[in-house]
Amino acid sequence: MGRPRVARALPLALLAALSACSPIYAVRSAAGEAGLLWRRRSIAKTLADPMTPAGLRDKLELVTAVRGFAFERLHLARTRDYTTWTPVKGRVLTWLVSASPRSRLESVPFRFPLIGSFPYKGWFRRDLAEREAAGLERRGLDAAVSGAIDYNAPLPVSDPLPTTVLDLPDGDLAEILIHELTHGTVYFKDETGFDEAVAQWAGARGAELFLTERFGADSPPLKEWRAGKAEESRRDALYGELRARLQALYSGPGTDAAKVAGRAAVFDWARAQARARGLAPLPKPLNNAVVLAHDLYAPDFAPFDALFKKNGGDWARTIAALKALDRRDPYASLRAAAR
Repeated sequence: MGRPRVARALPLALLAALSACSPIYAVRSAAGEAGLLWRRRSIAKTLADPMTPAGLRDKLELVTAVRGFAFERLHLARTRDYTTWTPVKGRVLTWLVSASPRSRLESVPFRFPLIGSFPYKGWFRRDLAEREAAGLERRGLDAAVSGAIDYNAPLPVSDPLPTTVLDLPDGDLAEILIHELTHGTVYFKDETGFDEAVAQWAGARGAELFLTERFGADSPPLKEWRAGKAEESRRDALYGELRARLQALYSGPGTDAAKVAGRAAVFDWARAQARARGLAPLPKPLNNAVVLAHDLYAPDFAPFDALFKKNGGDWARTIAALKALDRRDPYASLRAAAR
């Protein structure tokens, strides 16, 4: 069952202290975290148990292999994260609420004492996330609710791996694990966009290397993962075009009310394009918050690839260079370091 129950009091107390907005939110967040920690189980003990089902055993062995690869080959910081797993009902672990003004593509920050600001706020229950989003809409903002299957808590406690991740194909599981472990290695306070970009880049590039070395260059797991990434790229391209059209509208002449009215045609165009391109339907409702939430996980890999190339394709040197970037403006520092 992991560490003794008494050791969990400190992380939960910290979570309550660091949570923003209201005591009720702090209590609910602490309760959700407590549930994950209380149910966690040792991966090593599960693998040693002869009664462990074969499917679960295969996934946990893969998790162990990915962790070792991330530490030894990618030179990510060694932590105790994901040495345990925890059962979760459903396919979503947490629900993220984000917001934006209706006439600007600009995230509304959620500020938390000590740990900084983020472009979203998390809930363990969907109904509470939707209630928060409805309140933001009543304030005249765009709001979006999106599901997350994993997270990396900014607390002195080892995160368990939820079964929402264990249900994924091998390539996606590897990518998410490397993504989350990167957060524990390269982190810049109040720079969520950059932090997610680093983790997205390391997760994708690292997963491809892992799958190639473990299964082979022509293996089904690698082919399946690459097919998913190709589909993801097509969707990212549509969102990029949508964002450009919205930026042109919002930066042009006219009142805010006229721009908000005019954007309906832009969103209709995007929906029609998704159908024409054979993509999955875009979310309903479609608004600025939805576009920004998507953008957070669809960064440009070019400057990271350039830094990697400049460091001779050496992961240790590249990770060290990323950690050494100027925390006041990591993107500008990245571009300078990659030149």
